Amino acid sequence: MKRLPLLILVLICAGCADFPELEGSELPELRSARYPKLIPLQEALGPPVEPANEAADVEEDLKARREALEKKSQDLQNTEIN
Repeated sequence: MKRLPLLILVLICAGCADFPELEGSELPELRSARYPKLIPLQEALGPPVEPANEAADVEEDLKARREALEKKSQDLQNTEIN
C-alpha cells in the first residue's frame, strides 16, 4: 500500500513530461524517399505448412535423437572401467 502513492506520483510526472518535437529531425533524403512496395502477407510467408506433415517431421527427428541417445547410453553402460 505504501507504493501506490509513489506509483501515482510517478505516473503524474510522466504525464507532464515534455517530449521533443520530431518534425524536421529526419534527413532530407528520407523525406523524399518512396515507401516500400506492400505485398500480401501470404506471398511473403510462402505456401502454408501442413501441421500434420510438420508434426510427422518433428516426430521423426525426435525418434532419431532418442535412438541415438539410447545407443550412446548403452555404449556407456557397456564400457569397462579399468
